[in-house]
Parts: sequence; structure tokens; C-alpha cells
Amino acid sequence: SDKLVVMSHKAEAFLEEIYKVPREKIAFIHHGIPDMPFIDSSFNKDKFDVEGKKVLLTFGLLSPSKGIETVLQALPAVLEKHPDVVYIVLGRTHPHVLKSQGEAYRIMLQQMVHKLGISRNVIFQNSFVALRELGEFLGIADLYISPYPEEAQITSGTLAYAMGTGKAIISTPYWYAVEMLDKGRGIIVPFKNPNALAEQINALLDNDSQRHAMRKKAYTFT
Repeated sequence: SDKLVVMSHKAEAFLEEIYKVPREKIAFIHHGIPDMPFIDSSFNKDKFDVEGKKVLLTFGLLSPSKGIETVLQALPAVLEKHPDVVYIVLGRTHPHVLKSQGEAYRIMLQQMVHKLGISRNVIFQNSFVALRELGEFLGIADLYISPYPEEAQITSGTLAYAMGTGKAIISTPYWYAVEMLDKGRGIIVPFKNPNALAEQINALLDNDSQRHAMRKKAYTFT
């Protein structure tokens, strides 16, 4: 094809407005996702030793651009209302980060967990999982958190996968998330704002009907 393929309308706009690419030369195709079932989050929790827990999840290659520290800082306020919450951080350190910085970021996060006194409520799953196992991790999540700290994120496979499994999602307002989570398909909170994040996590965990309606909208859209 002689067309440029983009996965977000923001990228499409950049090509048109900044690089003056004619619209007929641009093909918009959503980020690909596997076909996964819409299941109850409690179905496989016993398999991961989190039965009876409310599970928050973030997955992907770990790097400072993930913003995991914002979620950790939000957790004490969440645990005051929901002491049964567990936050799973799934993924190896990004190979480029590992090569240049080693495990400094992961160690910093682990030290933060210890300092905040939330060690029993945070699980670092330091592995790259196959698609089937990833689907199971996504399946047990009650909330998916996408806390990127910067706006200029034009696509996110992890967000697309979470929507494709029907997750209730809370995200920062990076470009792709604002587009994908529009019309009630998710909740947007400000960048690097643990208080706002904690408030929205608590609100969704308190409101099953809102959470499930959001899940259905995300799944149906994808």
C-alpha cells in the first residue's frame, strides 16, 4: 500500500496538519488486540492467590515512563477504604532501560512500597508472560490503571488490550487514552496526581453498577 497507517486520530491529525500529508494517503486502523472473553474478575482469582481481593493491574515493560509511582502513592488512601485491594505490576524491565540503568527504577518502586507500608498489597510480577497468561491476569483485574506521566503518548497496546478484555480503566490524559476512553469508556485523572487517582479508584470500587457499565462500553467498543 502507498498509504501511511496510523492507530489514533491524533496521529492522523499530526500527519495532516504538521506534515501536510493528504487525507487520502492516510489509513486509520485501530491497534490490534486478541479476541478475549468478557468474564467476571473473580473467575480465576484463586489461581493467582488473590481470591476475595479487589485487584488493580498495570502491565507492560517497566520503565520510568510508566508512572507506577503515582499508583503506589495513591494506595494508602485507597487501602483506608478498601483494605482488601491488591495492586499487581506485571512485566519485566524494558530492555533498553535495563541496559542503561539496570533495575534502578524497579528498586526505587520497591523501596517506595516498603516506605509507604503497603508491601502486603503490592505484587511485582517480574516476567514477560505469554498471551494466554496475560489474558488470565487481565481477567482477574477489577480495575486497570494506566498512569503514564506524559501527554505525548500516541498509542498504547496495553490500554487497547485492557479495553479488549472489558476492564474498567482509570488513566492519565495522554493523547491515546483521551481518545479511546471517551464517552464513558473509562475515567481520566490528572497526571502525577495520587489524590485524584485514589479518589477515582475508591469511587469505582464503591460503585459496582458504574464499574460494570464502563466495562461493557469498553468491551463493546473494541
